[in-house]
Amino acid sequence: MTDPVDRTNRPDPAGDGAIRDTLAWVLHSIDHPAQAAGDWIAYEVDPARGSAVALLTDPTAPLSRIRRARVLWAALRAEGETAEERAMGSRLAIAAAAAAFLFHGERITSHDDAAMLAAFRSVTPDGAVPAEVRTMVRMAERKLAGPVG
Repeated sequence: MTDPVDRTNRPDPAGDGAIRDTLAWVLHSIDHPAQAAGDWIAYEVDPARGSAVALLTDPTAPLSRIRRARVLWAALRAEGETAEERAMGSRLAIAAAAAAFLFHGERITSHDDAAMLAAFRSVTPDGAVPAEVRTMVRMAERKLAGPVG
């Protein structure tokens, strides 16, 4: 006769919730493949934040990580497998410049104000970009444009 198995104390070899998190990631990738590529880059740059939205909208995200993500998103813009991935890479690279400017007062591109404003304005109407990121880009746009009047 065997002893009953106590399933409450059984260790999870993959870590706490790792399988559930992986499955959630796969489902997200299926539903939003271009956004998933951007999130994967954000996770590689900053695992604690784990997504493009979290990295780009957190005022405490280190500037060095925003810079690194921008470089990788720009690479996605150039080398993404699909047009959607390339477009998302472009939008997220612009959003990284917006986050650096808004939260750190730093320019991480060589573009002048007019070019930055045009880039920011290209992101905000794109419904494929998460709403929180579009809101942050609008805030950066207002900061860059300065007071009206």
